[in-house]
Amino acid sequence: MFGYFRNARQRYLGVDIGLHAVKVVELSRSRGTFQLERYGIEPLAAVLMDDLTRVDPKSAAQALVKVLGAASVVARNTVVAVPDTQVICKNLELDAGLSEDDLELYVRLEAEQYIPYALDEVALDFEVMGCVENNPERLNVLLVTCRQQTLDWYEAVLSLAGLKARVIAVQAHAVARAVEALTPYATGLQAPGAVAVVDFAPHTTLLSVVQQGQVLYSRELLFGCDALEDEAFNSIALQHIRRGLEPFVEPLASLVLSGSAASRSGLSEWLEAQLGVHTQVANPFALMSINPLLTPQTLLCDAPMLLTACGLALRGFD
Repeated sequence: MFGYFRNARQRYLGVDIGLHAVKVVELSRSRGTFQLERYGIEPLAAVLMDDLTRVDPKSAAQALVKVLGAASVVARNTVVAVPDTQVICKNLELDAGLSEDDLELYVRLEAEQYIPYALDEVALDFEVMGCVENNPERLNVLLVTCRQQTLDWYEAVLSLAGLKARVIAVQAHAVARAVEALTPYATGLQAPGAVAVVDFAPHTTLLSVVQQGQVLYSRELLFGCDALEDEAFNSIALQHIRRGLEPFVEPLASLVLSGSAASRSGLSEWLEAQLGVHTQVANPFALMSINPLLTPQTLLCDAPMLLTACGLALRGFD
């Protein structure tokens, strides 16, 4: 989303600012091969609301500065994500013969039907996804909008930390990109079909269904992983995942677990047995080379929490 600058760089930093932690991933690329250079996770002070943009950006910036220093991050070109709950995404169908100016005009006209506030209050972007299946005279266009004040908050956090927002992305799209990157290493993901990603957080969980780098479906599940023993958590997670997947009727190729609860003992095996879908814990760095200064054992434990930040860093190389 909002790809203001699209030139690839040798290093990019993905910054995932959540309600409870700031997570950063620095990637480099040489001759088509990615390397994980640095990463870090820094807790945020507890907030009594579900929207960080209502609080002073200095608090998030302080945590970001701390994690950048602790991880010895070099990159300053940054990709950051806006949560799905603060973004409106809509798939449009438009005529394929439109000029670039006419296409933008029609997108803005369509946007007025879906945005619950004035257009001068929003940031709007769109991407042509290709021709409509079996109809080359029509285009699939992805419309993405959010309030301008939301973007201003994220840019303020990065600026206070000495970083520059090269791209501002949507969280679910970053997850889709990271899943696409790990696809070849996981036997369960080699089969064609959609992949469901469950991203656990302390109080809420994000469920996304992605395929070939595209987000097919996304929703927030109203349960978290705090203060629950493994057996109780497993049962509750199963109930919410099943309910969340009900609107998605196509068969799944795989289920990927990310976030702070992904590595809970026996969870992936339990969900695989109950859902009948190959289930694995996310490791977005499995196919990458790793900076020798990083500790492999620690990285293996931290990797499931870095899926979004990794997807953001990968977005910078487009």
